[in-house]
Formats: sequence, structure tokens, C-alpha cells
Amino acid sequence: MKFMSDTRPNTLRRLALSLPMVAAGSQVLAQSGSSPGFPDRPLTLVVPFPAGGPADIVGRLYAQHLGRIAGQNVMIENRVGAAGVIGTQAVVAAAPSGHTILFGSTSTQVINELLIRKLPYDAARDLSLIGLVAIAPHLLAVRAGLAARTVEELIAAAKREPGRLSFSSAGPGSIVQMGGELLKLRAGIDLLHVPYKGGGPATLALLSGEADMTVNDLTTLRAHIESGKLRALAVAHDSRLPQLPEVPTFAEAGVQSMSSSTWWAISVPSKTPPEVRGALRALHERVVTDTDYTARLAAMACQPLVMDPVRSASFIANEAGKWRAVVSAAKIESQ
Repeated sequence: MKFMSDTRPNTLRRLALSLPMVAAGSQVLAQSGSSPGFPDRPLTLVVPFPAGGPADIVGRLYAQHLGRIAGQNVMIENRVGAAGVIGTQAVVAAAPSGHTILFGSTSTQVINELLIRKLPYDAARDLSLIGLVAIAPHLLAVRAGLAARTVEELIAAAKREPGRLSFSSAGPGSIVQMGGELLKLRAGIDLLHVPYKGGGPATLALLSGEADMTVNDLTTLRAHIESGKLRALAVAHDSRLPQLPEVPTFAEAGVQSMSSSTWWAISVPSKTPPEVRGALRALHERVVTDTDYTARLAAMACQPLVMDPVRSASFIANEAGKWRAVVSAAKIESQ
């Protein structure tokens, strides 16, 4: 997913530019709650997605707070390509010292395992999960010129003319496609999938009328919803979004089990020593419960995910099961 081009600046893009490339802290290590000796040098947070996108923005916010709490510099490294595979593989191959950390996502932790036949890593085997970071709930947005003004009207239109209405995505196998496929499955409708190279082009397709709808996060769609160029019909979450209090959830609109989101997690190579993983987990827990961090997340239409390791693993397992069923139902072939 990407944001719009430079001709469409918005609050989130300005926020991205305002976050430092390097986050440093002045607190001594003893105050961080970490074991003595870690971290004993700067950390590298590998973001396997482009600069300026949602993962990069949330990753920089996380790095800023991690650096302050750990008392070390945290360098951001964007290792882009192959739906996050290149950056993930770089962390898998890194020295297991805990100083190279993956800022993973729904794609790197779940979707890629379902859709890439010769994936060069196994997330469960090669990575050790430190914790979940944040979640960006998805919503259904349609082009302003579409007649349907509610989910009920959209479903009725789709059933009258199966396959005529289309949804855009950030590319084959992207979480944005998965959201659209989940909508088809839960609503019992037939929609045409139109893939693009990134969330930015997928949104531009709606603005130009090339596609009718998309299921994506508010960070990507917000400026166009606020301008009236796109219309939000429902939120794919268990509660309404504070930024769009008038937009119902899918459950309120009559479509059950329509839960779709982009989420992020941090991991290290699986051979990282247990004491180092424990030190990182202690730092991580301080970050995700920090009031300034959570307030800044809220400004991005994101929510913190504060879970212990058992609940985090269960969350990811549930996500994997849900998207595996969608891949099967939509007959999406692995590449």
C-alpha cells in the first residue's frame, strides 16, 4: 500500500516527513527494564515496504519511541520488493543478536505464506515474534458517482448484475485484494477484481472511475473521503472508527464476520537468544503502552495491539485461518 502522489499531500504524509530517520533516547539502559548489555549498540528496524506508506509511517513512530525507551539509536531501513519478501529474508539472514528487527505486516506474516509457492522463509520457523504493534482497520469505500449509498444498496446492485461492479486492489495477493475477496464471500456477491501496482494507483482508479470500490485502510483513503471524492459505506471492524463516527460497521449494515485490516508486528531471527528476546519484549511492551505513542497512532486512524505472546500467536493463527479460507473460496492460485 502506498499513499497518493506528492500532488495530494495530507496530514499523514506530513507526519511521515516530520518523524526522524533516526530515533534516539536519553534514558539510560537501566531505566528501560532490559537485561544488562542489551541493546549495547544501535538497532536496525527493517521495514520491507516503501517509504511514505502506512507501514513506513507506523514503523518510524515505533522506532522513535523504541529508541527513546532503549537509550539507543534505531535506524530505519526500507528493504523493498516482492510484497515484503526481500526485507523479511534480510532479517531472517541477519545475525541473531536482536539488533536487526523486522517490522512485519499481515502480508509478511500470513498472506505471503498462502500465496507464494517458493517463499524463501517460514515465518513460524525462521522468525521469533516479539509482539504485535498496531492495527489499521479497513473500510469499504466507493467512488462518489456510484449510485449505491449503503451496503444494502451495493449488495442489491451487485446481485442484479453479477460481475459488473469492480473493486481495485494494491495488486494480486495484497491484503487489499483479500479484503475485497472477503466482501464477496461474506455478502454472497460477484465482483470483478482489478489489481494495480500499489494502494495509491488502486485509489486513483476509484477517483478516475476505472473501479467502483475498494476495501482498504483509512490512512490511505481518508483525504479523499473527507473531500467527498470517495464515500465510505462500512467499517470492517468490530466497532466504528472515531474519525468516521457516522459510518456503520459491516455487522450493523447486515454483513456478518466481515473483519479485515492491516496490522504490524515485530520479529527477530529465531536463533536470537531467549534473554535478548525477553529484553526486546520488555522494551516493546513499554512502547505499545506509551500514552504519546498511542495518541499518535490514533491520529493515524490506527489502534495499538497490546497482547502477551500467547494471545499474539493466537491472533496471527486466527488471521491465517481466515485468509486461508478466503484464498480457497476465491480460488486464488499461488505464484
